[in-house]
Amino acid sequence: MPSSVASIAVASALETVKERLARAAKRANRAPEDVEMVAITKTVDPERVLEAWTLGLTQFGESRVQETDKKRASLEGRFASGPTPRWHLVGHLQSNKAKRAVELFDCIQSLDSLKLAEILDREGERRAQPVSCLVEIKISKETAKQGILPDTLPAFLDRALRFPFLRIEGLMGVAPFFEEVEKARPSFATLRTLFERNKSAFLVPQPILSMGMSQDFEVAVEEGSNMIRVGSALFGSRG
Repeated sequence: MPSSVASIAVASALETVKERLARAAKRANRAPEDVEMVAITKTVDPERVLEAWTLGLTQFGESRVQETDKKRASLEGRFASGPTPRWHLVGHLQSNKAKRAVELFDCIQSLDSLKLAEILDREGERRAQPVSCLVEIKISKETAKQGILPDTLPAFLDRALRFPFLRIEGLMGVAPFFEEVEKARPSFATLRTLFERNKSAFLVPQPILSMGMSQDFEVAVEEGSNMIRVGSALFGSRG
């Protein structure tokens, strides 16, 4: 079982994150319940993932297929007493790992090319089950950041939405890192505007706008995010 020290640490951190979320939602005249939280568990050991689950977190995000494969194998059968976790891939997906990714993840948040869309559609057809995904938008000038350019989204959707086994549920973006988080607001506003202009294309009841991480999610919530991705604020710095 997870250690009591780890339990207390994660529980306390989760309460702090919930308080931050509640304050941000209030400033935006929104309900905090309208914002989903994905706990980013990359490099977090399986016991701490299980602890987070016992505290009520049911959505987990990972960046690497291989790490997730091992982690999920070690957690096999350990969620039987409660809600089944939902796993999100938030890191860049290489084409040669798409098959295993579709088997491991409930949502691919990093769809960033038509080539990948075609591969995911093919894997969905093979499994006779649509692949849920978000289109990653490049809202940062940082060269390391992935995603399609904002002005290419309409053309991208026009083609990607034709794949019958690809279910595009919304958009995801990673803002540039700033010590002063307020500087991230224009990036979030850009993504929100893009989302509002195109959300009728997403054939799901509640399209997803995934933006905001540990350091800046309050600004993202104020700008309309309905899904935040929180890692270090829950589990501490990864070094």
